Amino acid sequence: MIKKLVVLGVLVAATSLLLLHTSCKSCNKDAKPATTDSVSTAPATPVNSINLPHADTTLIPILGQVLDEAFEASAKKDYAKFATYLLYHGPDERRFGNDTYNTKNATEKKIVSITSDVFNKWNRNVESREYLRVFELPQGDGSAVPVLEVVFVTSKTFNRKFFIFFQREEKYKIMEVSTNLQ
Repeated sequence: MIKKLVVLGVLVAATSLLLLHTSCKSCNKDAKPATTDSVSTAPATPVNSINLPHADTTLIPILGQVLDEAFEASAKKDYAKFATYLLYHGPDERRFGNDTYNTKNATEKKIVSITSDVFNKWNRNVESREYLRVFELPQGDGSAVPVLEVVFVTSKTFNRKFFIFFQREEKYKIMEVSTNLQ
């Protein structure tokens, strides 16, 4: 517990110093122009995560439990169970966003196994996996989906991911994972 508090304190201090440095007008004199995304010509402006709106904090333990179970299934290479946490994003329009992956289909099983490997890579050598906060991400149809900000802390790295969820049949499924929200 003390180790987690120390790590969290260091993270807060580092974030504070970063914010102070970037807010200093004299520090931004030689600012480089914004880079562009290779897909679009719009400037790549990362979302200032500190200013993002917060959603219902009671969702943190619910979404955290979904991720805990997904990481556990992934670690055990239980692809059938892991697939039940992932919202389908394949070519079948009837299932797109309305179903989870089917590991009896060879192509879908390969997608699930690759995704599982990525989850395991993020979780490898992690000293702590912290569920920081939940906020809502507006969708094009006027609805919003919950996003859980997760940090993976190792002795050498600090890795942040945004897990985007969709509620389906009273259960939350992982719709997407991103390192950057734009």
